Amino acid sequence: MNKYIRYVCSLLAVVMLCPVITASAEEQRRTVHVGGMPFGLTMYTGGVIVVNVDKNDESPAYEAGIRENDIITKANGEAIASNEQLQSIIRSSEGADIELSVLRGKSPISLSITPELDEEDHYTVGMWVRDSTAGLGTITYFDESTHSFGALGHGICDRDTGMLMPLGSGKIVNAEITSITKAKKGIAGGLNGDMTDTVIGEMTLNNGYGVYGRYTAEPTGEEMPCAFDSDIRTGSATILSTVDDGGIEEYAVEIENLNLENNSGQNMVIRVTDEELLEKTGGIVQGMSGSPIIQNGRLVGAVTHVFVNAPDKGYGITIGNMFSCYEKYGGLKG
Repeated sequence: MNKYIRYVCSLLAVVMLCPVITASAEEQRRTVHVGGMPFGLTMYTGGVIVVNVDKNDESPAYEAGIRENDIITKANGEAIASNEQLQSIIRSSEGADIELSVLRGKSPISLSITPELDEEDHYTVGMWVRDSTAGLGTITYFDESTHSFGALGHGICDRDTGMLMPLGSGKIVNAEITSITKAKKGIAGGLNGDMTDTVIGEMTLNNGYGVYGRYTAEPTGEEMPCAFDSDIRTGSATILSTVDDGGIEEYAVEIENLNLENNSGQNMVIRVTDEELLEKTGGIVQGMSGSPIIQNGRLVGAVTHVFVNAPDKGYGITIGNMFSCYEKYGGLKG
């Protein structure tokens, strides 16, 4: 692999605006299978994301007008699905111009780039791109009415650029938690684990409120009604999460604050009060994103983020926001 185009993987969170939809009629209340189980994901982008452009000596990429966050979708009319595919086109160019189709924000643009030889006599352009990511998270729900799943409660974005990664294809598999990196003030902890070969679903959507798709394995977890926003109260609640080989456990939390009108997905501030969970993890850790939040026998939302300087606390998103964002941006229909 040449020094100018590298393959890297990461999994981070971003938020995007979606409408909040509330319901008042009891007959509209949805029932789902709650999650709490860990999963692994492998996601490939639609095109490749430019994460860095070499500005030294006016590299071909910089001179062509390519910038960080650009998404390269085609090269010489050929749809680009991987870093390796783009690299092959560049290396075989023999220095001839390559016509690129690029998505910058929501605007498509066309650029022409002229590769140059490096010290090893390979044609390069002076940019770093990413085409995939992998990581661990927690399933929030399985919905039999649409044969779909929802997880994470936040989107997958690029570690270096912070932009939401465009989904080309992706799958989720069963995962096993093997160890815990305990959270401390100022240091984010995490769940460590292994992804299995057992595919349980196909990703169809990555947006600011979660990752979604169609499940292929039979849903597990208790069937539970979903809360309307008007049902949610500050006070005692629980979360479902898997933090070791003991499987899904229910842990006590407190919903300390509600901001149901916040369209960023930061609808709840929750605090872990369960002594067992605090002893095991130090609070909320990476990998717990998507853990279902339960109150009064209803699914009210999912854990999304941890406060790094106070790891016993974090944000949660309402289940109504997860549903509405999914449906607005291409959700599956029954």
